[in-house]
Amino acid sequence: MRTVVILIFSAGLLIGSCRRDGSQQTARDPKDIELGFENVEKELNEIYYRFPSPDEMLSFIDSSGLQFDNKLMLPISHIDNFLDSRSQAVNLGIYVADLAYITLFSRYKESMDYFQAIYYLSDNLRISAAFEPSFLDRVEKNLKSVDSLKALSNEAFSEISNFLIRNDNEKTFAYISIGGFTESLYLAINLVDDYEANQVTIQRITDQKLVLENIIRYAGNFSDDPKVEELIITISPITNLYRSLHVEKAETSVRRDADGKLILSGGKNLLLTKAQFNELKAVVNDVRNKITFTNQ
Repeated sequence: MRTVVILIFSAGLLIGSCRRDGSQQTARDPKDIELGFENVEKELNEIYYRFPSPDEMLSFIDSSGLQFDNKLMLPISHIDNFLDSRSQAVNLGIYVADLAYITLFSRYKESMDYFQAIYYLSDNLRISAAFEPSFLDRVEKNLKSVDSLKALSNEAFSEISNFLIRNDNEKTFAYISIGGFTESLYLAINLVDDYEANQVTIQRITDQKLVLENIIRYAGNFSDDPKVEELIITISPITNLYRSLHVEKAETSVRRDADGKLILSGGKNLLLTKAQFNELKAVVNDVRNKITFTNQ
């Protein structure tokens, strides 16, 4: 099992340096130009790894013993309800998370519909150019291969995020990230039947505090836009509840996982009580309903 939170948190420390200032640059030495391209690639990687890919969003959930519930996903029929660019971008993130849920449970039947929803909203947002023309054909040919579907869903997320960043449209990426985070948390928290303090999924849900803090910090770069500020306020009940969690000091340890990645653990442990879990579940469900218009 990969611990995504630490990777996201450590990569997110340098996010403030990734915005463009739009200023013109004078001619530079070829060596400087080469170094500049290296820095651009480094910035793109830092931003990309700061947010979980579809495969990573729900990777902390042990799907064995759990039943797939298609009622948890946002129905494709809702897609025409999203008329403005912000709601389209936020719910593009919702559908990306739903696709992660689908691949987690190896549901071939639903996967094509959600790939098409992602492409449809991307086209409305004028970012479908991020995909190769043959992308949906490749999806259709690999519907019964779980590994291929995961790879394709990650490719879609990667292409969208890199396209937005390269085209100075990071505000849209912030919308998508908020939608994806909210939906992945919604799915995870509604898959838990009974609260158990030591349950891995409960602890991972607790750890999402770090992910949310990074997303809010990133979105805050665009808070001079009233629509961004309004969205930050909409999800603030989740933010506030996470901020209220008790922090317990613990011994810090560093180890490598099976893939050779450094995993930092300990230092501080977040504690989520049963009452707080139930409150978080209610808050997450309410916020999710608001951004998907399912309560209207």
